[in-house]
Amino acid sequence: MKAWLLLVLLCAGLAQAQAYRWVDKDGKVHYGDRPPPAAPGKVQELKMGAPTADKPLPYAVRQAMGIYPVTLYVSAECGDACREGRDHLKQRGIPFSEKNVATNEEIDALRQLQGGGEVAVPVLQVGERTLKGFQDAGWGRLLDAAGYPKAAGR
Repeated sequence: MKAWLLLVLLCAGLAQAQAYRWVDKDGKVHYGDRPPPAAPGKVQELKMGAPTADKPLPYAVRQAMGIYPVTLYVSAECGDACREGRDHLKQRGIPFSEKNVATNEEIDALRQLQGGGEVAVPVLQVGERTLKGFQDAGWGRLLDAAGYPKAAGR
């Protein structure tokens, strides 16, 4: 009976899980399921299509995002490719940060992230790996390798 009560309390605590991304004063990006300690820096609550307070992030997603955070680089001129990439991530229930590349400095930073060459968006970054342009199968393989579930809620 006590074990059952402990399980119910544990599940109730997990139901309140949120995902947070923050940058500390040294510019290092952190991800976690708890708000950051009170310190200077930028805090962002990650948004996803599927999970809510009623439906917390699955364990596999929390584990993957802690090791391989996902960032989607887009631009105002991106159009359908960025929309399809965004939809792909939302259908899988993957928390991600979205960065709009607009200034010359942001374009140069993205070029460096990609290892040089022409800059084209969308760019998917999973951990340290990047993939240029929306490619359903390629994005799927990259997210699978990072341990993200194939569908939302798993």
